[in-house]
Amino acid sequence: MPHRSVPDTANLPQPSPCNHSRPSSTDSPVVPETTLAVRRQIRESLGLAPLPEAQPTVPVEGHVCDFPLWSYSKKRSGETGLRISYEDGSFFKLDAPKGMPSPRFPGYLDVILFFGQRDLFVQETTALSVYRIFQELRLDPGNGGNYKQFHRDMERSFFMALITDRFRNPVTGERSHVDYFRVMQRMRLARNRREESIFEFDGLFLQSLRAGYLKRLDFDFCLWLGSESKALERFFYGHLLKRIGEKGSYTRNLLGFLRDCGLGYIAELRLKRRSEALKETVFPALDAIKGKAIERYELDCRGNIIFLPQG
Repeated sequence: MPHRSVPDTANLPQPSPCNHSRPSSTDSPVVPETTLAVRRQIRESLGLAPLPEAQPTVPVEGHVCDFPLWSYSKKRSGETGLRISYEDGSFFKLDAPKGMPSPRFPGYLDVILFFGQRDLFVQETTALSVYRIFQELRLDPGNGGNYKQFHRDMERSFFMALITDRFRNPVTGERSHVDYFRVMQRMRLARNRREESIFEFDGLFLQSLRAGYLKRLDFDFCLWLGSESKALERFFYGHLLKRIGEKGSYTRNLLGFLRDCGLGYIAELRLKRRSEALKETVFPALDAIKGKAIERYELDCRGNIIFLPQG
């Protein structure tokens, strides 16, 4: 992926340690009193490079990583449903009667989850102004078209129904039930752009979040992908980080991988057309997350795709 600038993080919530120093004089140097300052001074005295600053990360609920909740291109924005059948017999189905949200939708959800994560661990709701969401996504808050698209996408996502039997019974470990749920249970979108809107998430969605079934993703990278409408790259990023985990590599049958990612229509194409679609959409999206989720990927002679994590 060519080098692209990422959003400025100056406005993101950062830990701000108190860095109180003793009053200085012209005869005596300033003496650092915080542990961080002391460690920095020790590294400097030893000639060591300073440690990189921690980057803000966003929690992504497991099923946002597992399941594609948005369209990947304008060509598929008219889709009103999606079904993924897994090789173990389980399935995921998405019913979107108002249509799939646009590629901007992952960005909206990233910002709401990031700034609402503290609230959502103790309650069902969090509040954030649409103006703030646009600021974080580097969208023009004064552009009325952005608000129109936001309301359309959030309405579409609100009416989406998620149906799956992939949740395991915590006692038996069996997939014994089919769950029907939503991402959002209720929304109160303020008419005033600067006034906080209220987002109430579905209980089943929050159960996974609170159980620690999540990944920590680079917030700046997610925002950049959202601002560039790179929804497929955004999905691959979370999906592969979750699949790779602590393993040395992740191997998956290529056609199975496509179906896992809601790209089963590519898997069903004839070989020549499938190869063209892979080169046009899938491979460029995977190339875009090299250095973030994966070091590289390879195709073997048995039809598998192998993902190698960063060292």
